[in-house]
Amino acid sequence: MAISVCDFLGIEKEKFDATGAFDAILDVDSKMFIDPHLLSACEVPEFQNSYEKVRQRFTDILKILRHSKEKGDVFWRRAEMYFKFPEVKGLCIGYSNKGTSGSAIGPGLRERLLETAKSIIDSGIEEPEIFELVGLFESNIGPDRLSDITANIISDDILNYSQRIFSEMGVETSEQTIEGESYKLVMNPHNKSAILLLPKTILRDLPLAFSWSDIDIVCSHNEELRHRVNQLIGDTWKQAVSQQKQYLKELILKEPGLLEDLITLYKVKPQTTYDFINDPAGQVVWYYASKETVQKFPLELKKEKVETPEDLMDFVITICDKYKDLIENNGLNSLLYDGVKPKKEEAAQKLFFGIADAYCAANNIDISREVNGGRGPVDFKFSTGYTNRVVVESKLTTNGQLLHGFTVQIAEYQKAEKTLHGIYLVLDNGGPIKRITDLKDLILNCKREGLRMPTVIFVDAKPKLSASRYEPGKTK
Repeated sequence: MAISVCDFLGIEKEKFDATGAFDAILDVDSKMFIDPHLLSACEVPEFQNSYEKVRQRFTDILKILRHSKEKGDVFWRRAEMYFKFPEVKGLCIGYSNKGTSGSAIGPGLRERLLETAKSIIDSGIEEPEIFELVGLFESNIGPDRLSDITANIISDDILNYSQRIFSEMGVETSEQTIEGESYKLVMNPHNKSAILLLPKTILRDLPLAFSWSDIDIVCSHNEELRHRVNQLIGDTWKQAVSQQKQYLKELILKEPGLLEDLITLYKVKPQTTYDFINDPAGQVVWYYASKETVQKFPLELKKEKVETPEDLMDFVITICDKYKDLIENNGLNSLLYDGVKPKKEEAAQKLFFGIADAYCAANNIDISREVNGGRGPVDFKFSTGYTNRVVVESKLTTNGQLLHGFTVQIAEYQKAEKTLHGIYLVLDNGGPIKRITDLKDLILNCKREGLRMPTVIFVDAKPKLSASRYEPGKTK
C-alpha cells in the first residue's frame, strides 16, 4: 500500500512539514526533480555549497575535454571517468514506472554527451551550464537524468541532510555505510535501501532548464543572429525547444551564438520553486486526498470475499463506480484542475490509484501501477493470484489517444496479462464532443457486432458551476 515518509515514520504531518523536507511516497515515484538552478539560492545548511560542487564538476569535465585531441586519448578517458554518475537510490522522485529507482547514464549515452560537449568547447563555449541545458538538444536526456546527475554530485549533502532531519524528528534509525561514510538513516521497507530526504526548495515538477515561455526571446541582444535563425526555430525559446532535438543540436553547433544566448537567459531565470500547496502537476495532493476520502467513504461490497474472476471484476467495478461518485458528487474533480486549466492525465490516474489502493488493502487485493506485460504498460492491474486479474486503462477525453485506447490497448493488454476482464475508465474533462461521440458510436458498433470489448465507465469530471471543492480535512 502506498505510504508517505511521514506516515511510515508515524510523525504528525505538521511536524514533518516544519522541517521543509519533501514528504515522498515510498515505492511510488513522485515526478519531482532536483533542479540545479535552485541550488544556488538554497538556504538549507547542508546545501549551501551544493551548486558550487555541481559547477565545479562540470567545469572540470570541460577543462579536461578541452585538451583532448581525439576520442579515446588519455584526456578523453579521464573525462569519461569524471562523467560517471551512478544513480542515488532512495530519493523516491523521478520517472521510474515501478519502484523508486533512478536513471543512470550508460556508456553509450555518456560517449554521445561527451562528443556534444567537445563540439561545443571547440566552438569556443566553456560555460558549465552546458550540462544543465544539454537535455534541450540531446536525446535521452530529460529532467530525470539531470536530476539524477545532480543528486550524484551532491549525494553527501543529501545524506547529511537526511541524517539531520531524522535525528530532529527523533525516529529510530540504523547505521548505514555509504561510500565509505557512516550515516544514521531509516530503511525503506519496499526496497531495503535508505530513505533519502530532500528539501522542497530544490524541487520542481519541471527543472527551469526545460521550462521556457513566450517572453524568452531568442537572441534578443543579437539582431543579426536573430534574423538568421527565427525562421528556422521561431522567435522564442519556447518555440525553439519544441523542435526535434537533433535539428536544434545541429543548429546550435552551427551557430554557437545561439547557445551563448540560451546560457545567458538561463543564468538570470527567476529561481521559482514548486507550489506544493496547490500542486499544479497533481504529484502530491492525490495521496492526502485519497487517504481522507477513503476514511470518510468506506466501500460497500456486494460480497465479503473475492474468490472468482467474476468477484474480482465486480470489486473493481465497485471501486470505479465509487471513484466516479467522488469525482462527480464530492468535489474531487477540483483536484484534476490547476485553476481552470486541466492537469495532466497522471493527476487523475494517481488519484484513482490512491483511492483504489486504500480500498484494495482493506480487502486483500493487489493493485499494481503501469505494469509492463510485454505489449506496453497498462495503467492498473488488480489481482488475487496469477489467473485472477483485471486490468484498467484510464484516459481523459482531452487525450488524443482516447479511441486508440479503446480499440487497441485494452485488447492487447488483456492478451498480455492473460486476463478475461478489462475496464476502460473515461474521464470527461472537456475534450472535443466529436471525440466522445465517436467513442460512444464505436462502443455501440462493438455491441451490435458482438465483439469482445472492455467494460466502459464514463466519469463526468468537468468543473461544476456550484461545485463543492475538495479541501484537506473538509471532504464532504
